[in-house]
Amino acid sequence: MKKLIFFLLILISQISFGQECLNVKFKLRGYFYAGTSQVDSTALGGFYEDKNLPKILTSEISEYSKSNKLEIIVKPDLITEFEKGISGFKVFIINKSDSIKELPAQDSRLYLKRQVFYKNEWKDIEYLPSSWCGNSYHSVFIKPNEYWDFTAPCLKGKIDTKFRFELYVNEKLTLYSNEFNGSFNKKQLKKEQGHKPIGIMDPYNN
Repeated sequence: MKKLIFFLLILISQISFGQECLNVKFKLRGYFYAGTSQVDSTALGGFYEDKNLPKILTSEISEYSKSNKLEIIVKPDLITEFEKGISGFKVFIINKSDSIKELPAQDSRLYLKRQVFYKNEWKDIEYLPSSWCGNSYHSVFIKPNEYWDFTAPCLKGKIDTKFRFELYVNEKLTLYSNEFNGSFNKKQLKKEQGHKPIGIMDPYNN
């Protein structure tokens, strides 16, 4: 019986950890896409609408947030798949306040990016591309006692340090997640991943 349990544990570890962390030498483009609980009546329309809608807060997810505000929570221990062959972990935006919150977005992409603590200051290692089309810009909304569920890729590199995520909400409010350990490559501080438009309906050059 003990041998069977041992082999089962090995099998589970291979399934969970067989994927690789990203080892890149450039800033990743923003990848946090969010649907909305309320229509943005002021938007021009024509933007990409993501299906990752806010969910009703459960008792389990509620335990992750200890405040009664909008909050970003990173759970590096909740391992999942970012994309095929790439390991990831969970990131939550939780609204335990008593009001609906409005967040700016470009084609449903939130202004949310990862930062690294390097040479005694926080620096971006992810970036947000800019659309040349005004229709791309709009807002998404999250109601009280709702949350967004995201997956971020695991990173690895030559430099061990701390990470966090930064969320721009408006001119008066920028939120930061809890800190967590990881590693990165120095070139991730400068060079951008880049992007080539695939047609007239793709308004991004970076």
